[in-house]
Amino acid sequence: MKAFSVLLKKWQIQLGIAMVCATTLPFNAFAQQTLPKWELGLGPGIISYPDYPGSKEQNNLIIPFPYVTYRGKDFEIDQREAKKPLYVFGEWELDLSLTGSVPVSSKDNKMRQGMDDLDTTVGFGPVLKYRLIHRHLNELKLEMPVYWAIATNFRSLHDEGVKTTPGLYYYFRKSFSSDQRIKITLYTNANFATAKNNNYFYEVKAYEATSWRPDYRTEGGFGGYSYGASVNWHFGNFWLGAFYKLTDLSEAVFRHSPLVETTRAETFGAALTWNFYKSSETVEGLE
Repeated sequence: MKAFSVLLKKWQIQLGIAMVCATTLPFNAFAQQTLPKWELGLGPGIISYPDYPGSKEQNNLIIPFPYVTYRGKDFEIDQREAKKPLYVFGEWELDLSLTGSVPVSSKDNKMRQGMDDLDTTVGFGPVLKYRLIHRHLNELKLEMPVYWAIATNFRSLHDEGVKTTPGLYYYFRKSFSSDQRIKITLYTNANFATAKNNNYFYEVKAYEATSWRPDYRTEGGFGGYSYGASVNWHFGNFWLGAFYKLTDLSEAVFRHSPLVETTRAETFGAALTWNFYKSSETVEGLE
């Protein structure tokens, strides 16, 4: 209950800020943008992420980054997710969504030496969205996804429970011209998961215990708050994207796991792409 009350207070602050921002914009509930149906591009990207939330071991990668966007009537792909609206009624929308995590080799992680590796996980499931505010090109939404997590080493699959990350998302958009536009996203959410999902990342089995890493098992429940921001800027035939995400694990149910070295988890990155293909066909929608 304490974590829930703190969450409500934090959401009230975030909601108040977003509502002030949104209400300063000229009202036009049906404003949309004219956008290419297809966009393809490629460029360099950099990303920094922890092995898992709570690990002090940070990975820094320079990678080729493909830019793929498709804006169809029944299916969309953007830099955040693949979306297939199942149902739209007024301000409510029901979609399908995907999430995931990268594999971790335990021999390369100090705290997990001698433990089983963490496989790649893929989470998929429904996301319920409710538009709280829509002014001109800008929106404030409550988004409530539920993901079923499956882990794989590409030889076998295993179920790793369910998680949900309800949160508030504020989208600020500005179109300067037909080929120059910007989108800024601010969000805050709470993370919850079943015991099976939490233990996949934070359990220490009895045979894995050492003098400095006692056996540990956690329960399902609250997994911390996340706060994030991203910038999506199109200019000419180029696209610049950047994001930052901070997760606070100080009140997570698994915070006492010996695998949690820090209660602050940061993920951030940026990419610059040359968009060499844009469809001549356009659609009306929102970035």
